[in-house]
Amino acid sequence: MDLSLFHQKDIFPGFVTDKLSSLSIDYKEKYNSTQKANQTGSFYRKAGVVLLLKYKSNQDKPEYVFQLIKRSEKVSQAGDIGCPGGMLHPRLDNILSYFLKLGIIPSMQGENANYNQSKDKETNFLIRLFLATALREAWEEVGLNPFNVVFLGALPSYSLSLFARTIFPVVCVTPKHFEYKLSSEVEKVLEIPLSFFFNSANYAILDIKTSQRNDLDSMLYECLVIPDGQGGEDILWGATFKIITTFLSIISDDCLPIPSAPRTIKKFLSTNYISKNR
Repeated sequence: MDLSLFHQKDIFPGFVTDKLSSLSIDYKEKYNSTQKANQTGSFYRKAGVVLLLKYKSNQDKPEYVFQLIKRSEKVSQAGDIGCPGGMLHPRLDNILSYFLKLGIIPSMQGENANYNQSKDKETNFLIRLFLATALREAWEEVGLNPFNVVFLGALPSYSLSLFARTIFPVVCVTPKHFEYKLSSEVEKVLEIPLSFFFNSANYAILDIKTSQRNDLDSMLYECLVIPDGQGGEDILWGATFKIITTFLSIISDDCLPIPSAPRTIKKFLSTNYISKNR
């Protein structure tokens, strides 16, 4: 892939929309399967998250960055890096999605807005529904104004392995600068250049142990290591890592690098980390 696209403010959003428009979106199948499972006594939760893109011009080499959040100690999964978003609230988010359809909230308007990503009406309804969920949560978490968002397309859903939860990700760009207003759930916002993911030296293997597993057992995950500017590191792994690398693989035609002899980082997950998210 020509990485210079990440530096082209006006061209890149349209390029992303074109790439995402050819995707097969599984929202209807995953949504209906969780609904059926819940009717039989299971408890599968559904979440909408927004993969936010921003053109960062106030640096030596302007380019697009991801706007991600680091969860604070006041919430479950403290310290994890994720996309803004949260759990579906069916009644409220249905109303908000109707505003999106009418254009009252203009996120799905404009030349780059991929509002008809599927020929299936139910799928398009669910894309709007989870976009509404993600924007509502992003407003609560970081103060994102829904009038400062352009929708570029939806990504395939992602079902978590540790929790009974399915994530429905959407991709948006914030065309205008905005000041972050962090809720108590957010420690900080990370702005990670897209090009950072195309350097194999930035990857590692995360070796996870939990109190619920034998000390000899490990769960191994590929992760991204991000310098925090203060001598430490933030680790991007799990669902958000998968969502982002899926997005980058789509737009780059599977040109992400293969990590060479990656380092291993050990992480311990407490019982609370898992039990609070059931």
